[in-house]
Amino acid sequence: MHSNKILHFGWIAGASFIIGSLLLGSLLSDYNPISQTVSEIGESGSPLLMTWHLFSVSIGLLLILFASGIILFAKKNKLSILPGIFMLFYGLSQFGIGFYPSPHPLHNVFGLSMTLGYFSPLVFALSWKNELGKQFKSISILTFVLLIFGIFLNLTPAFAPTLYPLEYYGIVQRFLLFTFYLYAAFVSIKMMRVA
Repeated sequence: MHSNKILHFGWIAGASFIIGSLLLGSLLSDYNPISQTVSEIGESGSPLLMTWHLFSVSIGLLLILFASGIILFAKKNKLSILPGIFMLFYGLSQFGIGFYPSPHPLHNVFGLSMTLGYFSPLVFALSWKNELGKQFKSISILTFVLLIFGIFLNLTPAFAPTLYPLEYYGIVQRFLLFTFYLYAAFVSIKMMRVA
């Protein structure tokens, strides 16, 4: 497949994850997106277990293909392939999460491994600078700052459970995930314009 076409998978993955996770969550009568995580949509025993499994694996596959497109684009334009490798790590983590539903121990292992992928905006900013337009570096750094803030809030229940009411944990997690997927869509669209 031509690298230009593969780049479409970035915005498709971003839009699909945001819309799909909201839609699937709404299909569960006792599910609360404000307090519950996206993993709880497809946890063991959920009526949407298989649907969420296929959804998560598909999103992971889209990101893996998108990462391949980033690497091909980088090679063609004599840029660093590092951003593509970091995006690939995220895709592989998402793929792994799909195979091991919560509360399987490997679900959390793959979830934590996503942290490496959250560094992709910083890697883009440092290695590609403004290759995709004037504001690309600034937007990438801003996104990275937002992701670090999101990671901090996501981890605080483990060491500072009184920092914010845990009934808002679903929103906190979605802030982190949606920020990343919006950035993936942004990069995808920017790259398609340049390619």
